[in-house]
Amino acid sequence: MRQHLKRLFSDSAVFAIATMGNKLVSAMLFPLYGLYLTSQGELADWGLTNTITLILTYLCILGTDAAMAFYFYDAKDVTERRLYFTNAVLFSGGLCLGLTLLITLVREPLTSLVYEKPHGYEFLLPVAFLATFGAILIQHILGYARYSRRVWLFNLFSMSYVIGSSLLSFWFLAEWNAGVMGLFYGQLVGQLLVAAILLVVFRNEFVWKFSPRHLKDLVRYGAPLLPTLMAFWVMSSVSRPILYHLDSIHNADIYEACMRLASIIVLITSPFQLAWRPFSMSIKDREDAPGLYSVIGRGLLVAGTLAIMLLTFFMQDIYALFTSNRQDLAEGYLYVWALSLGTLFNVLVNVFGVGLLIKKQTKLISRGFLIAAILYLAGNLLFVPVFHIWGAAGSTVAAYLFVIVWVYRQNQNHYPIPFKFGSVSAYLAVFLIAMAVVSWAQANRLDFLWAVEAAALGVTVAAVFATGLFSVRSLNRVGSLLPKLGGKG
Repeated sequence: MRQHLKRLFSDSAVFAIATMGNKLVSAMLFPLYGLYLTSQGELADWGLTNTITLILTYLCILGTDAAMAFYFYDAKDVTERRLYFTNAVLFSGGLCLGLTLLITLVREPLTSLVYEKPHGYEFLLPVAFLATFGAILIQHILGYARYSRRVWLFNLFSMSYVIGSSLLSFWFLAEWNAGVMGLFYGQLVGQLLVAAILLVVFRNEFVWKFSPRHLKDLVRYGAPLLPTLMAFWVMSSVSRPILYHLDSIHNADIYEACMRLASIIVLITSPFQLAWRPFSMSIKDREDAPGLYSVIGRGLLVAGTLAIMLLTFFMQDIYALFTSNRQDLAEGYLYVWALSLGTLFNVLVNVFGVGLLIKKQTKLISRGFLIAAILYLAGNLLFVPVFHIWGAAGSTVAAYLFVIVWVYRQNQNHYPIPFKFGSVSAYLAVFLIAMAVVSWAQANRLDFLWAVEAAALGVTVAAVFATGLFSVRSLNRVGSLLPKLGGKG
């Protein structure tokens, strides 16, 4: 058993190389993009187009990538496995090409509807959709590589298509001065090129035969996942078009920069997410498992929130560097902490709902996200026109807080864990109040800002112990608890 766990953790760490490398390069290139996307609305137009192509990806794949993860191992032989793989690629790729053709035919009225300044964007959506076609092929083929445990091939091509497309996009920006169109020209060339290479590399894995039965199996398994995927899309993307159309293009530009910077927290949370599932399942039969889950959940909450607070103290300088010190985007540093907190909360859902995963009650998690997505959409529609970017940032925090509370309550019905949720709630209330005060002080450029930040940090650290979330004695016990994990299976 220990050998299998070691392999699982090893694979997770190796697969994380591509994820973290891609995120890091994207973060490093964003300031360079900002040097050339100087006209008002270009950042927002870029984000809005990505939002649309993300929906396209979900609709075209229709959960067949998740279905392949099942049928790769469930297929009775290699030939049937290849039939599933081929039909997944044909279905998703064919659907994307069909929608690309449709968008091309109606591009002019659609462009005028989507963008405030559509001049020069007549072929933006067709180019973005065709680039997405390449990305869909890559996603399916690399998924197949991952299931086959072709680890380094997966990493090589994952990083090639993301980093290569990003560099090509920058070249189109810098050399052709092509603006937003240049970003998607780079994606188009990079992603179609990598997709073509992968088709050649994996040519022996395809069985060029359409099979209605195998396609029906894939869609029947994958289609029920679409509502959950759409919920994730709402909570990660819908603020962009709402800010763009109901508030101002200027604020949509700022929000796009904030989202790009806030997403870097994935560099910290991604390894934990990859390791958490196998780790949590490996100790589920231990008598002390609930206590260990509790310690890890509360520890991650404290470590994550304190890290976000400390980064916020230096965020103005970090954000200025990230946006190439553009004055039209300068205020964006105020909102990064709230958007980063949403990412942290999304990770915490997996910990506070670990019992639902153990008891195979994942539908309850999906239901919570669906409700949260509706609340998030309503919050944006109501508060963005009034509070602008704070309306979107506040809706992010509130929606993910709802998911955590929902998942925690459902978890306790199926697999009780002593998370000390009263203490968790009290600590979060103190943290959010402290961050609100820090944001107010930063926005008003108080002369004694350093004192406000020091007081906020002191109060938040004190709240860890005052709320009963942890005690000094319990912290001393954590060090003795965790080493035992390697001694029992």
